Amino acid sequence: MTRRDHAPAIPSSGAGYADSADGVRIYYETFGDRADVAAAAERPTIVCLHGFPDDHRTWRPILPALVEAFVVVTPDLRGYSGSDKPDGVEHYRWERLVGDVVALIDHLGRDRVILLGHDWGAAIAQHVAMRHPSRVERLILLNMPHLSGLQRELAINPRQQKASAYARVLQGEVEIGPIDLDTLRRQMLGGGGRGRGIGMTLDVIGRSSWIAMINYYRANYPRPPYRVDGSAASSSRAIIRVPTLILFGLDDPFVLADGLNDNGRWFAHPLKVVTVPHAGHWVHFDEAELVAGTIVLWLGA
Repeated sequence: MTRRDHAPAIPSSGAGYADSADGVRIYYETFGDRADVAAAAERPTIVCLHGFPDDHRTWRPILPALVEAFVVVTPDLRGYSGSDKPDGVEHYRWERLVGDVVALIDHLGRDRVILLGHDWGAAIAQHVAMRHPSRVERLILLNMPHLSGLQRELAINPRQQKASAYARVLQGEVEIGPIDLDTLRRQMLGGGGRGRGIGMTLDVIGRSSWIAMINYYRANYPRPPYRVDGSAASSSRAIIRVPTLILFGLDDPFVLADGLNDNGRWFAHPLKVVTVPHAGHWVHFDEAELVAGTIVLWLGA
């Protein structure tokens, strides 16, 4: 049965800030941390990276199952909610976003963690795994193929190009108009996330910096003309060398499942892919119990 109530079933066991190398403070909450520090240190840690337009609260549907066996840390990405919101596109490039995650891992006193990401969080998690594989024990991606697969689809698949048209609006590549607003509205309503509600999106936007949120797109999202040659797909640096699980809702209107094709070529370990029919972009809301159960089983807990 799908969990539709995204209210937390357990209280946070702590909250704090990690200082990134460039002075940005990253807010985080911790769940499942025991009073016995020694016992808590023996539990594997999952760091959960949210996407757009969410914050640390997006993980509430799957937290109850995860905290049975893991310490779960849910940060706000820079620019969002409780974290600092620096001005300027340059503060949202990959190297800064990766640095935030590494700084958080250091702050937590962990040599390495399990990284779980959705949407932009899944993209950042991939970059952390590619650039700092020794800090990532395992990688879990929700509704995001390998970034090289997405890049390929943007280059050759008109359906993905249409699905990503909203990104060009956020990048400022095209002027926003009634057709663009209608497309974005239909995508948001059709993106899934049962129980998530538009109220959560509006609340996140109210707590965050809208300019910072769209700077992720301006700094990092591919721009037309889309190309395969010369992209990350042709580089050995694109290989992810940690065990990886991808969970993908097939009704995603933003990131199409076509990007999953031939993904195994970019992973050094056997890749586990679980597709979820009748679930959308927010697969962890649409099928919370399935997602949480699959993650726990795959992690051997």
